[in-house]
Amino acid sequence: MLNGINLIRALSCLAIAIFHICELINATYTGVQVSFNLAGPGFHLFLMISGFILVYITHPADNPARFMTKRIIRIAPAYWLMTTLAIGLVLMRPWFLPGADLSPESIIKSYAFLPHVDQVGRTMPILFVGWTLGYMMLFYGLFSLSLLAPARFQIWTAIGGLLAVMMLAQLLPDPVWRAFYGDPILLEFAAGCLVGMALRNPHVIDWIKAHQMWPIALVGFIGLIVAMLSNTQGFTQVALYAPASALLVFAAVGQDLYRVRLGGGLLQRLGLVSYGVFLIHPLVIPVFGITIHDYIDDGPIGAALLFLTVLPVTLMLADLCYRFVEKPSNDWLRARLIHRPKGSATAPKTSMGSANEN
Repeated sequence: MLNGINLIRALSCLAIAIFHICELINATYTGVQVSFNLAGPGFHLFLMISGFILVYITHPADNPARFMTKRIIRIAPAYWLMTTLAIGLVLMRPWFLPGADLSPESIIKSYAFLPHVDQVGRTMPILFVGWTLGYMMLFYGLFSLSLLAPARFQIWTAIGGLLAVMMLAQLLPDPVWRAFYGDPILLEFAAGCLVGMALRNPHVIDWIKAHQMWPIALVGFIGLIVAMLSNTQGFTQVALYAPASALLVFAAVGQDLYRVRLGGGLLQRLGLVSYGVFLIHPLVIPVFGITIHDYIDDGPIGAALLFLTVLPVTLMLADLCYRFVEKPSNDWLRARLIHRPKGSATAPKTSMGSANEN
């Protein structure tokens, strides 16, 4: 159970939610400006963890089809459900997600994790946080193909494939696809894989056992603050965020695997519901944001009330989503689509179990 990763993953998703609450407050509430620009640390940590998790969960018996099926089963059902809810809500209340494009092309690309431009010029699907899942699906595909290579070259093959995609993207005629698949933020998946590789190295393991992890975590945390305050873009942004995120993930996993594991219950639950928090908060924020603004207060009191309602409601709904959507769909689909080879070893598991990694 990687409870340190559970904590970081939950905090990254909550940071993204807080950033989007701030966006709505700044746009609609009178006399209130809040500038918690937490989206950067949240998204960068989210991608870094995803790269690490792929290394950590890969089963020796996995083949490309089996591996990719597991990843789609984990990511797609809840995302498709929330996208469907978003479409329904926008049809009833067009203000619900400003800029959402409900054209057939947009709907198809949103469900298929493909980049496209919405009505206000953003390269985002209908459920806007899904843009990161487009990157995740790309890397899942590359990682699954890398399983065809000999075991010792698999991770390097996946990283090489990622770099190749970024370079070849510059040749694409569509500027949207060119910018999306050439974005240096993809390098954070590669960095996450390198963290996973380092944590398998016997010399690194010995070093971790002999040293405290909290100073490394502290340096990573400070690095994230510096990156957030720098407000940079492109390769410079990744150059600031990637090392800081990598240090934080390295320290958290090293502590759990090779030193004293962080306490369980609550951290484990936060890990379980973090994906739900990520998907659900864009639907909760406008409901409470507009209701509080129109019927209670459109100033500082209303803004404070928005924080006090959105975050706990999102956590509650995320827990329900995990109980009644994510886990049942994962279990049902795995039982029917994935067959474990006879005599294969049990796959290594994260704290969410082999069916529930993000």
